[in-house]
Amino acid sequence: MLESSSAQALFPEGNIMPDYRAYLIDSNDRVTSRKDLVAPTDDAALQTARQYADGADVEVWERARKVGRLSKTNPNPNP
Repeated sequence: MLESSSAQALFPEGNIMPDYRAYLIDSNDRVTSRKDLVAPTDDAALQTARQYADGADVEVWERARKVGRLSKTNPNPNP
């Protein structure tokens, strides 16, 4: 059975594309907002999240798994 998600997409093989969350982090390490992302891979999710790393750090998560953190000063991901 497929999971319900408003951002759900299917590959031709029938696999569900992973849902990711990008959390914008302030200078006190607090989450200020969340952006929902749909991407085929971790790298694609990190690349998509780079647009939000202007002025804030961004952590990318796939469910309970931390994919990486993008720094506003260094947008290369750190797990």
